[in-house]
Amino acid sequence: MANQILVCFVICCVQFSNGEEIDNKRLLLNDPDVSAARLLQMEKSIQKLTSTVQGLTRLVTTLNGTLQTVNAELAAEKMRTAQTTHGSTYVRWGRSRCPSNAEIVYSGYAAGNVYYEGSYYGGPSNTLCLPTDPELSNRTAPGSSYIYGTEYQENSFRTKSLDEDVPCAVCRNPNSSSSLMIPGRKTCYAGWQNEYNGYLASGCSTCKASSFVCVDVQPEYIPSGERNDNGHLLYMVGTKCGALPCPPYHDKLELYCVVCSK
Repeated sequence: MANQILVCFVICCVQFSNGEEIDNKRLLLNDPDVSAARLLQMEKSIQKLTSTVQGLTRLVTTLNGTLQTVNAELAAEKMRTAQTTHGSTYVRWGRSRCPSNAEIVYSGYAAGNVYYEGSYYGGPSNTLCLPTDPELSNRTAPGSSYIYGTEYQENSFRTKSLDEDVPCAVCRNPNSSSSLMIPGRKTCYAGWQNEYNGYLASGCSTCKASSFVCVDVQPEYIPSGERNDNGHLLYMVGTKCGALPCPPYHDKLELYCVVCSK
């Protein structure tokens, strides 16, 4: 009997203890101080996250600005590289300056082989543009080959151009990759840019061999170069029908020329 009473007492104590624990939990859940503490903690967490987001936003803005700056610098460097690694050169015969769209490499004097030397017809045929600021050697030439200044040998180039000395300029267009002289035209074909135009010139038919050059339509003269030295000479080039189809060409007409780039 005593044992049964003891068991009942223990069971009552356990039930009372469990009930008190449940009440405590309910008390904690319904406690305004606990709720306020939890809300305060949540607000602090939200503020911290908001601050982090704002910092990340500022970082993204900064990175976007840096990226734009880098892209601009890359584009500028690409353009500088293109201008450095690309470009075409040509000689502007009859002028000492280049067109406005080109940069001058150097200005100089047109020169070539002497036009006539008795029964000797050898020697180079090309025309060169010698710079106005040569770097001279200290060696005497053996005498087998000389280069002479070039003269206009006709007044067809310009009024009173006979015996005037011919200037030249080596030009570079940084925005093109190729250039060419087109004989028989004064305008370029579609897609090509006009550098300058003029008239086709060369040595005479009874002279030594020479090259064809395009003399500017408004030629200049080298100052104090009107003396008749008869070195390397330039004549207007005319067409001759026969093997050359006429039309489209016509007999004995001076030929236009144009220098184009692309």
